[in-house]
Amino acid sequence: MYYLCQEAIARKLIEEVGQMEACCLCSSLKSKGPRRSWDEPLFQSENFVALPSLGSVVQGWVLIVPRPHFICMGALPQGLSAEINNLKWQVAGTLGSIYGDLCAFEHGPSTRGRQAGCGVDHAHLHLVPVHFDLISSASPYLPSDTQWRDGDISDCRTAFRGGQDYLYVEQPFGCGRIAVHDKFGSQIFRKAISARLGFPNRFDWRDHPNLENVTRTVEACRGAASL
Repeated sequence: MYYLCQEAIARKLIEEVGQMEACCLCSSLKSKGPRRSWDEPLFQSENFVALPSLGSVVQGWVLIVPRPHFICMGALPQGLSAEINNLKWQVAGTLGSIYGDLCAFEHGPSTRGRQAGCGVDHAHLHLVPVHFDLISSASPYLPSDTQWRDGDISDCRTAFRGGQDYLYVEQPFGCGRIAVHDKFGSQIFRKAISARLGFPNRFDWRDHPNLENVTRTVEACRGAASL
């Protein structure tokens, strides 16, 4: 039995190393060479960075990303909750002073390769200046039986540990809601934001990197930091 347990642990470690090696965010965070604009942190703490989002549909779109490899925010150990919350409010303070009201959201996959993960199996919390109801705007892209309830990162953790994909939204900022389902599609909130802004076919960050918005976000945040 001891050797079986050790073998299972070894397999798990090998799997985690393989995920990290295949992860685009892990690769960019560990790179020692010149970084692209969307890989350069705007804010950071010991275990997290805030990056301008490639594919920003609007200016001011920022991702909070853990430096260690976790598949979603629900996978974070409880000991990191205070740190990410502090960084989240720091980033929100700067973005809010520039762009106004913000929302936060996450597509939370339960495991690698799920559509809910949007093709990036590394945790990333979106902070976005949005001035319309995001959950209502996302409704056409959700399973018809999706149910929302009040929640926070502890509920994301519960969903992840239960093997459930989840969507998480804070709107107004700091007031969370969560939904769980096994049939969430990909890039739901990107689709909702793009459609609401009048260009429903430009949501995919791979096809539409929107580098001009990335550049302006970087300039605005660095300008605010210098004041």
